[in-house]
Amino acid sequence: MQTIWQDLRYGARMLLKNPGFTLIAVMTLALGIGANTAIFSLTDQILLRLLPVERPEELVVLRSPGPKGGKVWSDGDDAASFSYPMYKDLRDRGNNVFSGLLARFAIPLSVAGAGQTERADGELVSGNYFDVLGVRPDLGRVFNQEDDRAPGAHPVIVLSHAYWTRRFGADPAILNKTLMVNGTLMTVIGVSREGFRGVQVGQTPDVFIPMMMKAQMTPNWNGLDDHNDYWLAIMGRLKPGMSRARTEEAVRPGYRSILEDELPLKSRLRAETRQRFLEKRILLDDGSKGRQILQVDAKKPFLILMGMASLALLIACANVANLLLARGAARQREIAVRMALGAWRWRLMRQFLLESLLLSLIGGAVGLVVAAWTIQGLVASIPPSVGALGLSTDLNPRLLGFALALSTLTGLLFGVAPAARATRLNLEATLREQGSSVSGGLSSVRFRKALVVSQIVLTTVLLVGAGLFARSLNNLNRLDLGLRADHLIAFSVAPELNGYSPLRTIAFFDDLRQGIAALPGVRSVSAAEIPILTDSNSSSNVTIEGYQAQEHEDMNIYNNRIGPDYFAMMGIPLLGGREFTVADGAGGPKVAIINETAARRFFANRNPLGSHFAFGAGDKVRPDIEIVGVVKDSKHATVREEKRLFAYLPYAQKTELGRITFYARTDQDVASIAPSLRREVERRDSNLPIYDLKSLRRQADESLFNDRFLTFLSICFGLLAAALAAIGLYGVMAYTVTRRIREIGIRIALGATQGRMAWLILREVALLALAGLLAGVPLAFALGRAAESLLFGVKAGDPLIFAAASLLLALVALLGGYLPARRAAKVDPMVALRRE
Repeated sequence: MQTIWQDLRYGARMLLKNPGFTLIAVMTLALGIGANTAIFSLTDQILLRLLPVERPEELVVLRSPGPKGGKVWSDGDDAASFSYPMYKDLRDRGNNVFSGLLARFAIPLSVAGAGQTERADGELVSGNYFDVLGVRPDLGRVFNQEDDRAPGAHPVIVLSHAYWTRRFGADPAILNKTLMVNGTLMTVIGVSREGFRGVQVGQTPDVFIPMMMKAQMTPNWNGLDDHNDYWLAIMGRLKPGMSRARTEEAVRPGYRSILEDELPLKSRLRAETRQRFLEKRILLDDGSKGRQILQVDAKKPFLILMGMASLALLIACANVANLLLARGAARQREIAVRMALGAWRWRLMRQFLLESLLLSLIGGAVGLVVAAWTIQGLVASIPPSVGALGLSTDLNPRLLGFALALSTLTGLLFGVAPAARATRLNLEATLREQGSSVSGGLSSVRFRKALVVSQIVLTTVLLVGAGLFARSLNNLNRLDLGLRADHLIAFSVAPELNGYSPLRTIAFFDDLRQGIAALPGVRSVSAAEIPILTDSNSSSNVTIEGYQAQEHEDMNIYNNRIGPDYFAMMGIPLLGGREFTVADGAGGPKVAIINETAARRFFANRNPLGSHFAFGAGDKVRPDIEIVGVVKDSKHATVREEKRLFAYLPYAQKTELGRITFYARTDQDVASIAPSLRREVERRDSNLPIYDLKSLRRQADESLFNDRFLTFLSICFGLLAAALAAIGLYGVMAYTVTRRIREIGIRIALGATQGRMAWLILREVALLALAGLLAGVPLAFALGRAAESLLFGVKAGDPLIFAAASLLLALVALLGGYLPARRAAKVDPMVALRRE
C-alpha cells in the first residue's frame, strides 16, 4: 500500500510538472465523461430506475389486447385501459392470484386555496393504491379502503410531497384544512412520502383523490358503472414466489368468466369480433419501473444518444492514449535508467496506470461539473407538453457512482496500451542515447496512427448520424401543415373544473369568443375542443349512409369539436360546402365537415355534401349527422402524422363539453396580445385559470421536440468528435515530423522543394483519413439503419449526407495536418543535420 501511495504522489508531481499536457488531457476526458454522465442521468430516470416503492420487482402492469366494444381513453396503450366494473371484478376475483390490484387515472384539476386558484395535476386512485405500493405518508395518513366505498361520499385528498412543499411551503398546518378542488370542498388528510411521484415516469400528480369521487372531479363524465367505458389503468402486486407467467395462467379462468358476463353488453360487435373479445387474455408486463408510456417513444432515441456519447468518449480516450504514448516516448531514458537500477517492468507499468487513473479521475471530477451544467440545460429545454415532468437535475449517489465507474474504466482503457509500450524498450540502446529520446520506434508510430484511424472511423459514424438527424429535422420543419401557423396564439380553459354545467360552459365559450374577436389587433378567433399538434386524438368507428363496409374494414375516423369560422381562421382551405356558423348550435340539425381523405374513401364517385353518417356501428345505428362541407387535409395531432380520416363537428352540439382551446389570429406580436386574452377571461371569471398560453408556432416546435433534442445532441457529439479527431491527427503528424526531421533535412538538402515536403506529410494525412473513412462508412450505414424509424424523409444510405460527412472529414484532416506539413516545409537542412 505504501508503494502505491508513493506512485500516486510521484504521478501527481509528474502531472503538475507538465501542466499543458495535463490540462489538455483533463479537458478532453471531462467533455467525454461529462456528456456520458448527462445522457446517463436522463436515461436512468426514464428507462432504468425502479419505482421508489416496496419490492418494486413484484409489480406488474395489466394489459388485455383485443376488441373492447366501447369507448376507450388511452395515454398511449389501448390494451392497458379497463372499465371500472372490470377492475372491480378482477380485484374481487383475483384475491387468490394477486396480493393486490390498484387502479389509477390522471386528471387535470383546478385547486383553490391560500387565496389563489391554479391548475394542478391530479390522480384518481383506488382506496388500496398506497397500500399495494407500500407507500407511507410523511404527514397525516394516506387512503385506505374505507376512503373509497361510496360514490361522492369521500371528499378527502392526499398531497404529493413536492406539491405540498411548492404550494404550501411544507406547512404541517395544511393537515385537515379544506381546498376547493374542481368545485368540491376536499379535506387534506395527508402528504405522501418524499420522492414518490406516482407510478408513471413523466407524470407528477400533485393531488391524489379517491376513485369514488370521479363524478365530482369530472363533472360531465362519470364512467364508474359503464362496462363499455375503458379508461382505467391497473397495476398489481404478485404474490410472493409467483412468477408473471404462472400468475397469467392463474388469472385466465377468472378473466374468461368476466368476459362471458360482459358479452351480452357488446351487442354492437360483429360475430367474429365477439369471438375475439371472448378469447382475450390478461398479459402482465413488468411494472417495477411503473407504466411504460413515455419509455416507448424515448427508449430508442436515448439508446442511440448513449451510443453516440460512448463513441465520443472512445475518441477522447484515443486522443489521451496518443498523448500518453508521446509522453512515454519522451520518458524512455528515465524508464531505462530506473529499470537499470532494478525497477521491475510491472512496477513501472503500475505507476503509469496509476498516473492514467489519476488523470481520468481528475477528468471525471471536472466532467461532473460539465454534466451538472448539461443536465440542467437539457431538463430546462424539455417543454411540459412532452410529458416528461419531474426529471431531476441533482447529482445523486447513483450518478456519482456511474461517473466514478466510467472514469476508472476510461483510465484503464486509455492507460494500458501506453503503459505497456512505454516499458517495452531496448535497455542498452536507450541508455546509449544522449538526452531524452523521442523516437519511440516504428511500432509505436504505427500504433499511434492506428489510434488516429480509429478516431476517424468513429467520427465518420457520428458525423453521418448528425447529418441524418439534421436533414430529417429540416424535412419536418419544411413540411406543409395544411394551415397557417404564423401570428396565431392559443390558450385553453376548462370551466367544468370550476363547476360549470355544459350549457353554462357553451354560453361562456360563445361570450368569450365574441369578446376576443372585439380586441384591437385580433383578425379572427375560433376554438377547438382538442388542441392541435399536442399528440391528442379522439376517434370512433362510423356508419356512412350509402357505404357498405367490408368485413374487417377499419371504419375508425378521427374527430374534433370546433367553433364557427375555424377553417378560415386556421387557413385551412374549404374545398366544398360551408363552414360552421353560430346557427349550428344545440337546437339545430346535427352537422359535420369532413376532410378530403374521408371524402375520397367514403364518397369516391359521389358528392358527400348532404350525405349523412353516425358514430358507432350495427343495425340499430341511424346516420343522422349531415355533411355540410369538405376541407383540405391538415395536420392535427403531430407534425409527423400521415393523412387520416377526419370529421369536424360544432362544439356547441356536444352535450358534455367542458374544456376548449381558443385560437386567435392577430396583427400584433403574439406575446403582446397575451395580457389582453388573460384579462378577457378574468373579466368573466377571475377564478378560472387559463393554461397552455402559447403561439401555434411554438406548439409546432414543441411537437418536434424529440427530433430537435436528438438532432442538437447528435450535432454536438459530431462536432466534438471532429475537433478531437483533428487534435489527434495533429498530434500524430507533429510527432511524425519530429521523428523524421533528419530525413526531411536531407531531402531538402538534396533539392526537394517546400511544397514537396508539405505534400509528403499531407499525403500521409490523406491516407489516414481515407482509411478511417472507408472503415467508418459501413458502421455509419448500420447506425442509420438502426435509427431509420426516427428519421423523416431520409434514408440511412442518403448519398448527400455521406458526401457532406466526407467533405467535413477532409476539412478535419486538413486542419490536423496543416501545421505539421507547414513545419516540415520550413525545416532548415543545416539545423536538422546538426540535431543528431
